[in-house]
Amino acid sequence: MEDSDIDDIAALLDGLKLGAALGWEEVRRIAGYMQVKSFPAGTTIIQEGRKATSLAFIEKGVVTIQKEEAGGCERHIIDLTRDAVIGEIAFFDSEPRSATVVAKTDVRLLILTRERFDELAAIEPQLAIKTLFYIGRVLSRRLRQVTGRFVGLLA
Repeated sequence: MEDSDIDDIAALLDGLKLGAALGWEEVRRIAGYMQVKSFPAGTTIIQEGRKATSLAFIEKGVVTIQKEEAGGCERHIIDLTRDAVIGEIAFFDSEPRSATVVAKTDVRLLILTRERFDELAAIEPQLAIKTLFYIGRVLSRRLRQVTGRFVGLLA
């Protein structure tokens, strides 16, 4: 990857909360392991049941998370916006995707594959740990939200 490409990705990443949690040099180093992809509104970005091991940070736009119900109908779970992480479950457990993600608006993602993360971890373990802790905080907040919604449904 060329330095100009890394700088472009780093500039996008620096505008996210992950970037704010790191210094510029760390942002620039992790940017070298990521790629940027854009999706027009209505595009299925992740399909439930498919095998994949990447996660993505939403840099721009809104996505809808959907879960297939018995009978094949899709049930809306939540909309996610800038700074959210998608695809993290399969990234960690290497199982098929647990939900479908559809671009509600035009979306730009910063994508990190498991293979590239493993390379980062081998070369820069401290930066990999910082990244994992950030993702863990994002997931903890999401779990708290879902737990709150679930308890609200039971009341």
